[in-house]
Amino acid sequence: MPTTFPESTKVALSQSARNQRAVRGVLSGAVGIVAALALIPIGYLLVRASQKPLGETAQLLLRPKTLEVLATTSALVLGVVVTTVVFGVAMATGLHFVRLPFRRLLIIPAVLPLAIPSYVFTYTWIALIPEFSGFFAAGFILSITTLPYVILATLSGLRTVDSSQIEVARSLGLTPVQTFRRVVFPQVKGHISAGALLAALYTISDFGAVSLLNVETLTVTIQNMYRASYDRSAAAVISFVLIAFSTIVVLADEKIKRQTPDSSVVKVYSTKNSLINNTWMRFAVITTVGIYAINAVVIPFYVLISRFLGNQVAINWGDLLSASISTISVAALGALIALVMSAPLGIVLSGGSTRVGTIAQRIITVGHGLPGVVVGLAVVSIGSKLGALYQTTFLLAFAYALLFLAKSVASMSSSLLRVPTSVKDVASTLGMNQWMVIKKVVAPIAAPGIGLGTVLVFLTAMKELPATLMLRPTGFDTLATQIWSAASINRFNEAAPYALILVLIAALPTFLLSRPDKEDRTFIQENNLGGEK
Repeated sequence: MPTTFPESTKVALSQSARNQRAVRGVLSGAVGIVAALALIPIGYLLVRASQKPLGETAQLLLRPKTLEVLATTSALVLGVVVTTVVFGVAMATGLHFVRLPFRRLLIIPAVLPLAIPSYVFTYTWIALIPEFSGFFAAGFILSITTLPYVILATLSGLRTVDSSQIEVARSLGLTPVQTFRRVVFPQVKGHISAGALLAALYTISDFGAVSLLNVETLTVTIQNMYRASYDRSAAAVISFVLIAFSTIVVLADEKIKRQTPDSSVVKVYSTKNSLINNTWMRFAVITTVGIYAINAVVIPFYVLISRFLGNQVAINWGDLLSASISTISVAALGALIALVMSAPLGIVLSGGSTRVGTIAQRIITVGHGLPGVVVGLAVVSIGSKLGALYQTTFLLAFAYALLFLAKSVASMSSSLLRVPTSVKDVASTLGMNQWMVIKKVVAPIAAPGIGLGTVLVFLTAMKELPATLMLRPTGFDTLATQIWSAASINRFNEAAPYALILVLIAALPTFLLSRPDKEDRTFIQENNLGGEK
């Protein structure tokens, strides 16, 4: 006999269904708007590229110079990814599984380089070794810059591996290497891929380091073409090569993640009873972390502090304070805009896979690989037609939001996924509509994680260089632009105070965000490791 419901229940169910459809409709519309905004740089490139005849476009793409730059960029990305994956996975595995004294202290130098932009790394090494230049120098700088991405992503994955599985493998006679290959790696390769993706996109879009080291990559070529205003169409064509490159990297990452067990529900396991107590392994881990710390932390800080203290040029404390305030304020505004833009897509993604959400996410992720110069010029083009917004800090902050929207979306969706479905179901049974559930239940639980993700976007925006150089209002200087202005003409002493302040501002939040002993911060380490374009 079919189940019948009272009329009041039917009305309530009907009203609930209409509310859900209304919420989904509003969210889908908002996601569409966000995706359209994220497409602004690509739309700008299409318009510019279409102004170049097809024959000239083909000739430009196939010319030896373009192929040479593409080969250089590909080799650099491949070298950085391989280096960071090999050393990052090894260091993370050692830090996680080997019994170490002062484990938390050893993790600090492994994550602290996230606070240092690639152009500051480059500046310190050139100041120390004037002959430091070329392809291998760029590979070295970008590897030490991006290594924390893989370390933290791998650590995040390793904490989700059930230690009892490892104990079973050991009882069956498997060596540590065999255990890692057969038991651990299949479960964490998605996390490793996420770290490698960030390293690859960072390398693809980097401008500061490769420019200072005289390595011509796609980003440098695009920047040089855009400087020649008469050849912006050619620059747009080359930009599409870079977009294609980024798209291939993103699709490769997605393929790897599809082969990884589902980790949407994060459970963290303790390794207290399964740590390896081996003297040689302990020595190897400490030595490797120590060597990395010397290159990525000790040397940069030594150069910055020594140059700062030995500065023969009088420091303009007023300019230093003004640049610091400008940096913090515009980066905070950019992070806030990114937070607002990421909210609807994060909600959609946390509710499951949808066509609209998936497409929007791919657009935003690919856009993350665009260099700041492309996004900057697209925003300039739009801003010049808006009159009142042209030459404003809001326009610069909006560019930051577009550049780092992928990080904000990832933190938003990851935080919302951590809200138990049962809690939302209980709230719905108590008569709350979808909006009330989001406002009174979901938001309070997810707020700490979303806040941390927003801080990550803020830290990333602080270090952004190309877009800042292009979009800053006249007379508006940030710490990044002041560093670049001095370092690009080899005035290292003048750059030191600005570089030191930038690193110090970013260092404490970077460490706090990266602390591995906080379970509720795992989502950041999986998806949102800080970096600069």
